[in-house]
Amino acid sequence: MTRETIKRISLCILTIAVVFNGGCIWSRSNPTRQYYIINYMPQTTIPTGSKRPYDCALHVDRFEVQRIFNRQNIIYRYSPNRIQYYELERWAVRPDYMIRDVVFKHLEASRLTNHVALDFLDIKPDYRLEGTVEALEKYDAGDLFYAHLAMTFKMLRVSDGQQVWTYSFDDRRRVFSGEMVHTVAGLSAIMQANMDVIINQLDTLFLTGETGMAPVAGQAAPTTAVPPDSTKSDIDESGFEIIPEKKK
Repeated sequence: MTRETIKRISLCILTIAVVFNGGCIWSRSNPTRQYYIINYMPQTTIPTGSKRPYDCALHVDRFEVQRIFNRQNIIYRYSPNRIQYYELERWAVRPDYMIRDVVFKHLEASRLTNHVALDFLDIKPDYRLEGTVEALEKYDAGDLFYAHLAMTFKMLRVSDGQQVWTYSFDDRRRVFSGEMVHTVAGLSAIMQANMDVIINQLDTLFLTGETGMAPVAGQAAPTTAVPPDSTKSDIDESGFEIIPEKKK
């Protein structure tokens, strides 16, 4: 083997080593984005006295999301006046689509009506469910972390546009790890708990409208309800209340 050949081989080995090391450094300095989604398994148990499925068509409309929350970067808050966005932790889909899909999935699993859909092409629905997402975020209070979700729902009768029902909540749950997966699990738990209340309220509403029967004992009445955990609050080190006041 000639000296020239040895030089060429050495140069190739050196080039490969530089490329490999450069790739490792690039990977460490450019970590992979992580994508999350609110998700859970809806309960399908039908309560005693229910007449599900009710003979009506329910349209799940797109949910409006407050502008600062309606982006794929997940938001975290240090105080009422200071927010930031994660660069690598993101929602898999934009929140307005994600929340609508979760609501639809729960309604479909509950068998509340004989027709529930995201879009109606051939028939006119009887009711339209819509709402607003007012908070979807992670609270970071230094050594304490919270999942925070606030929403308002309303249902309209399509024939005359009359609002027949409304519900709102502003809830947060403490999570015991700073890892985003635990915050998303907390948001999912908040959503599931409130959707269970919503399904029961709509069941009572449809039952009363269809049969004239009074609500079944133990079944939620169609009024605004807030989960018990929503009443708690904490103060951060700056003196700000990091949990917003409940809606009046």
